[in-house]
Amino acid sequence: MDYSEIFYSMLEFLQSNYKKFPKFMIEVMAENYAIPLKEIKPLLHKFRKEGILQIVKDEGYTFTLNESIISD
Repeated sequence: MDYSEIFYSMLEFLQSNYKKFPKFMIEVMAENYAIPLKEIKPLLHKFRKEGILQIVKDEGYTFTLNESIISD
């Protein structure tokens, strides 16, 4: 099953509520969205590679969505 749409919806929720969010928050929210934890790493990689998800500079595993992509 492809969880990309559900994952993106979850990221939009996190972005709208927190602007930036740590990796552990993605993992916790994945449970609420019924995304298996084994799917998180590949989804993170895919969304970072596509430029949708960005690591906040100098904050380790803290993420934010790419504003130029989500505003389209």
